[in-house]
Amino acid sequence: MQGRAKNLGGEEEQGATPDQAAQLRGDSKREYVRSLFDTISPRYDFLRLLVFAGHTSLWYRRALRDLALRPGDRVLDVGCGTGESTRFLSRQYTGVRVEGMDLSPGMLSVARKHDPQGAYFEGDVCAIPRLTGAYDVVLTAFTYRNFPDQEAAMREMLRVLAPGGRLIILDHFYPRDSEVWRAVYTTWMRKVMPHVVSPFVKDNTPYRYLAESIINQLSISEFSELMSRCGAELVHSERYSGGAAARLIAKHHPSSNPGSRSR
Repeated sequence: MQGRAKNLGGEEEQGATPDQAAQLRGDSKREYVRSLFDTISPRYDFLRLLVFAGHTSLWYRRALRDLALRPGDRVLDVGCGTGESTRFLSRQYTGVRVEGMDLSPGMLSVARKHDPQGAYFEGDVCAIPRLTGAYDVVLTAFTYRNFPDQEAAMREMLRVLAPGGRLIILDHFYPRDSEVWRAVYTTWMRKVMPHVVSPFVKDNTPYRYLAESIINQLSISEFSELMSRCGAELVHSERYSGGAAARLIAKHHPSSNPGSRSR
């Protein structure tokens, strides 16, 4: 990727490092993320397989295979990327209506090539272009740290969720329980992984940002507090691979969400 200062958002023009980029908020973060994923979309699936040794696909299957979705259920996959989770849900649950939404036109282009019959649309998690209560389940997978406003994103996903519906967050987490595993994970993400992807990309900046965004991810307890503040209750959490990933399931209680609104 050439012209990094131009391609990765206004903050890069001021010399933002990947660590600083992980801390961006608002429009700066939105434009940074859109440009980054547009740039890496053609090789995204291959390099993700390489970086995480296939574990993301394993985590998808573990997290999404036991949701007991029923025919007619409406599901929104927020930040669907190249559509792996969207396609999995459509195959796994007959009769479920699944839509995939992403901020990046480049990622959506790849998703549509994989799944020409799928329902995909471009959208911002902080302003989802759908009616209040439109979905029974809202899923977001490996995305939350890329959102421009974490609280606004939470409130908006809950807004489009029907009362009593489920919000499912599957994401990378920074291992916190084991100092040894945390040290190994940090070394891999910060020191080794950028060199692993370098033969396949002109600029490994997006993957150094990936590392920093995971290291700066909210903890599960912080997610629980955010959900509660926005009108949802964390009812289930399950960690995978020593805490490197986890699934969180929350129930929507709209009466306790002062930020909900109609569109």
